[in-house]
Amino acid sequence: MSQWADLPKELLEMISKRLDLRVEVLRFRAVCSSWRCSVSPPSFDQEIPPFFLKLPPPIRAPDPIVAGAILMQTTICRMEFLCNYSNSSCSLSKSSLVKVGESKHGKLQLFHPLSNQETNDSFISLNLLDLKFVQLSKACLLKWPGGISVFGINKVVVFPLSEGCIDNCELGILAIYHEGKLGYWRYGDKEWTLLDDRNFEYDDIIVYKGQFYVVDRWGTVSWIDSSLKVIQYSPPLYGCGGQKNLVESCGDLYVVDRYLDGERRTWKDYEDVMDTNGNPLRFSRLMSKTRPMAVDFRVYKLDEEWGTWVDIKSLDDRIFILGIDCSFSVSCRDLSGGKGNCIYFYDSLYGGQGMSGGAIHVFRFEDHSIDNLALIPDFSEIFRPANTGSST
Repeated sequence: MSQWADLPKELLEMISKRLDLRVEVLRFRAVCSSWRCSVSPPSFDQEIPPFFLKLPPPIRAPDPIVAGAILMQTTICRMEFLCNYSNSSCSLSKSSLVKVGESKHGKLQLFHPLSNQETNDSFISLNLLDLKFVQLSKACLLKWPGGISVFGINKVVVFPLSEGCIDNCELGILAIYHEGKLGYWRYGDKEWTLLDDRNFEYDDIIVYKGQFYVVDRWGTVSWIDSSLKVIQYSPPLYGCGGQKNLVESCGDLYVVDRYLDGERRTWKDYEDVMDTNGNPLRFSRLMSKTRPMAVDFRVYKLDEEWGTWVDIKSLDDRIFILGIDCSFSVSCRDLSGGKGNCIYFYDSLYGGQGMSGGAIHVFRFEDHSIDNLALIPDFSEIFRPANTGSST
């Protein structure tokens, strides 16, 4: 260790600037005292920006005294627990999927990637030298103070991606709200900017190859340029499912078509409530209205060269994760106990986001079966943090 501890401070600063994750900066600082002194601790605030967002109508706060919403950003990671052996030239590892956030007080917080529930490992001290975090994706979620998700917001991403804009209080967000409207809001704006006044059927947003893409319920993918213009990117899929998700896997763009056992709410349901000035009784009925459940899935890959959709019959070793605030893919070979060719997703019985009244399910391509994750424990191992140990 002594030779590593004696590295020039200039070299350590160059290394630290190449660390993408804040948790990796923490690991860097944990090596020894000289490394810790060479680099300042990162900002540990997952709230972006660190002030309240006064979201304009039609988004309503649950109580008039609520100061505003908070934009929470987390990172989806593959967390590897490294087991090093002195008589071996390599190290063995066990991996699981976690959602990583850092609290205001510099404490690492680990969340379930699908449910957003904080794991028990957030309440113990982690030895970061025994852990490696591989970034897979990022997620954003709007919440009210106290942790309640903002009702009516289906998906949100930061626009643009430049962190400099965030530091200058020039934060902008793209959002799908009220089950299909595509809007933009910049910090300080008095109203939302509707990006498409002819299509209120958008389902999902993704950042793909540094660009923003959206998909509607007919499977048409469009991209949003820097001037906020929505430009059609693919032909309609005309899939018969009731809900579409965008997933990037191995550099390609996929649409996951979810078949439902009933009709979804639409923007008209929200408009009816808004027309009655947010009548509490009608608003409560809308929130408590049960959602249809998934009964089947089909997956399509966009052939960008020919501009056509390819019907995918198998995901091979890939796993698709359809989360509340982020969808991504991973190879089962990179995870402990992972089984490929399946889709993990969350079915919420009621209107609000979060785990209340719902459960995580697994769809298996080989027989098109759907099971509650709680009933197939072998499939849940990819979310179980390995024995991370604790530092003293």
